[in-house]
Amino acid sequence: MSFSTEVKAELCRVSMQRACCTRAEAYGVLLHASVFSHKEIRLSTENVFVARRLQALLQRAFSVDCAPQRAGRKLQHTVGEPAQIARIFDVLGYDLKSHLAYHLNRNVLENDCCVAAFLRGAFLMAGTVAGPDKKSHLELKAGRQSLAGEETSLLLDLGLSPKQARRGNSCLLYFKEGASVEDFLTRIGAPRAAMELMQAKVEKNIRNTINRQVNCETANLMKAADASARQVAAIRAVLDRRGEEAFPEALRETVRLRLAYPTDSLAELAQRFDPPISKPGLSHRLKKITEFASKED
Repeated sequence: MSFSTEVKAELCRVSMQRACCTRAEAYGVLLHASVFSHKEIRLSTENVFVARRLQALLQRAFSVDCAPQRAGRKLQHTVGEPAQIARIFDVLGYDLKSHLAYHLNRNVLENDCCVAAFLRGAFLMAGTVAGPDKKSHLELKAGRQSLAGEETSLLLDLGLSPKQARRGNSCLLYFKEGASVEDFLTRIGAPRAAMELMQAKVEKNIRNTINRQVNCETANLMKAADASARQVAAIRAVLDRRGEEAFPEALRETVRLRLAYPTDSLAELAQRFDPPISKPGLSHRLKKITEFASKED
């Protein structure tokens, strides 16, 4: 099951108790139908949860009983009776005679909850969203540029700023910013899906932070090990030729400790002195040793 399917299944569980929101959701569905005209209304979906929701919406919002019929991979709800279509048009405030262009009737969207319900219906029919394992992306496909513009206005009223694009003959509204995707899903009734996206984003950020820290620590350890190896090599070169007495007396303890503990970090090695010395002090001594060894070459 894709993430979009899971989201739509969650949306299909939203209560239909408020008549105004049920009507608004059905309106969103119809404006994104395969066919929405004064002669025929046809709703198509491959999602069985959505198909059941559509049947309930048509019945509750318009008192139209329309069971889905199988058409290949899709389930279709077809309304063809003139009386039923007239009833739907009347509820939505359309004049059955003026069927050339169906503008968005804002009077159907009485409150903010109705706007959210409308967008829920639109997403059920024409929306997709990328899962937590992918880059943030949610899109809503509209068949007409005018509808895309009207829905953009609705989203802007909710504080959301979608971008627009064209794909073939369709207009797309989309979000690529994770917070906008999560906010949209929460508003239309899918808070669980929004939380899943947020949680995945947090986990990804944590993994990235840990990886950066590990990479940084690994680089530091490799740098320290390389420096230690150079120091030990320089010390042994002097010892092989002239012995420990070749080193100034002030550096001999450092020479012995570095040879005895070649894998110690500066901080660890500094604590082995009696009394312990500072890390910068040890770094200075080791630098003196390597300089001395280079002069002995």
